[in-house]
Amino acid sequence: MKDLIIKQVDYTIDSEKIINIRKEVFIKEQNVPEDIEIDGLDEESIHFLAFLEKTPIGCARIRLIDNSAKLERIAILKEYRCKGYGSELTNFLIKYCKVKNYDKIWLNSQINVVDFYRKFGFKVRGEKFLEAKIEHLQMYLDR
Repeated sequence: MKDLIIKQVDYTIDSEKIINIRKEVFIKEQNVPEDIEIDGLDEESIHFLAFLEKTPIGCARIRLIDNSAKLERIAILKEYRCKGYGSELTNFLIKYCKVKNYDKIWLNSQINVVDFYRKFGFKVRGEKFLEAKIEHLQMYLDR
């Protein structure tokens, strides 16, 4: 497996790379409307890109709400999935949040990837809900 490099990036500099990945994964593949995906919250979020050599293959953002970290927009391009890159990116985000000592780490998981996040210790809280016409569950990581 090639080495994945994950970096915290400046949205104003790397927005095109980030948006291109999210458009491919969420808008094209999952039919999320563009106005929902590009939600106006990127400027206030902390962004990350995952690179194989110099090719951006994944992205994520963390939005701070009080002192809790909400992991959002975690995406790996289709041709790079099921190779462990999503796990590396998720582990990186969790470690980042723990180093920053945020009170809570949580996310809204699409139903089809709930088991993926369970592997990292996330637990479901609450009932299913629709976000962009996709069923989700809220998940929290106990600290």
